[in-house]
Amino acid sequence: MNNNMDNLQSRFEKSLGLLTSRFVYLLQHSPDGILDLKAAAKALEVKQKRRIYDITNVLEGIGLIEKKTQNIVQWR
Repeated sequence: MNNNMDNLQSRFEKSLGLLTSRFVYLLQHSPDGILDLKAAAKALEVKQKRRIYDITNVLEGIGLIEKKTQNIVQWR
């Protein structure tokens, strides 16, 4: 049973929801609300940058951020 709890915790830590919360925290605390996606991926220890792009696409789609360049985003 303890192993199942460890697996559940591990999955939670890797969840897209938690990753989004951590990404938004980085964005909120970045100078001028500008964030380099490469730096964010490194800080968040993301192995697949696709997950970062999933987050930015949703945030951009609902009008919270805008992409300045391919790897730079900013709060609107």
